Amino acid sequence: MAIFKKLTSVAACVLGTGLFAPSSNAGAAAYPDKPVTIYVGFAAGGPTDVVARLLAEGLTHKFRQSFVIENRPGASGELAANLLKKATPDGYTLMIGANGTLSILPAVRKTIQYQPLRDFVPIAPVARFPYYLAVSKESTFSTYDDLVKYGRSHAKGLTFGSAGPGSANHLAGEWFAKATGMDAVHIPYKGDAAALTDLIANRVDFAFLAGSVVIPQVEAEKIRLIASASSSPDIGLQEIPVLGRDELPGFTAEPWNGLLGPAGLPSDIVQILNAAVNEVMTSPNIKERLKKLDQYPFTGSVDVFADHIRKQSAQTADLVKTLNLTIEQ
Repeated sequence: MAIFKKLTSVAACVLGTGLFAPSSNAGAAAYPDKPVTIYVGFAAGGPTDVVARLLAEGLTHKFRQSFVIENRPGASGELAANLLKKATPDGYTLMIGANGTLSILPAVRKTIQYQPLRDFVPIAPVARFPYYLAVSKESTFSTYDDLVKYGRSHAKGLTFGSAGPGSANHLAGEWFAKATGMDAVHIPYKGDAAALTDLIANRVDFAFLAGSVVIPQVEAEKIRLIASASSSPDIGLQEIPVLGRDELPGFTAEPWNGLLGPAGLPSDIVQILNAAVNEVMTSPNIKERLKKLDQYPFTGSVDVFADHIRKQSAQTADLVKTLNLTIEQ
């Protein structure tokens, strides 16, 4: 979990009317001429699903062709990734990948059946967002100090929820416990929405969750936010402490999502999609809707996205080694 830098370049240009610029590939020039499926490896309602649906809506409007979200939750996105790996590389089966699936699972799960940059084609980064350290409104912990003091003095006395083993908020929770000297037990769920349910009920002590998940619950007075794990003062809620600045220098938990296709996807189709994703995610309408969900555009070229995955994977592998974290299945 490192600071994720903004990506800026755009790889190709598509006319705003939805008609493509001339292409040497006749098949790509007609793309898409039927509905496109986008796998999401997490349950509906979570941050990856929310941004995927915004992107699908924008692409549907741009291309005048349906982009349909298909949720395939399981194993922190591994199920969806394995399905994408087997898909025909024709541009009609894609995936919104999360950093947990692309840079964390390969570092922590020995039985992983895919390699991101071998089995997938990076198309475009899409969005990023900060996690928040959250507790139930019913919790006895009101501040960072309350939580950490208890965790340090009670062996195995705390639990934290996540979207599943190897997910971004699993790694964030493990890193947080290590950095603070606490002893906390990980409780995995099939997505952020499921973890939220038990957090609200105070059945788990804390979790790192996205603003799109927790802010409505804060407004409903069911959740309390203790701190932000944002990498930048410009991203996230402004009125709460930032862990990496105020308490744990260098600590950030700021997941990202990106669009990928199966290996062998024709380059013309990749470029068409990259330009379209960049256009959609930087449009004023989508930017405003993202901001309301506490998400932020994260756009760039195909090559920059591939390099980002490569660098994040290396940084995550170093952190996983420091934490001595492995997942058997």
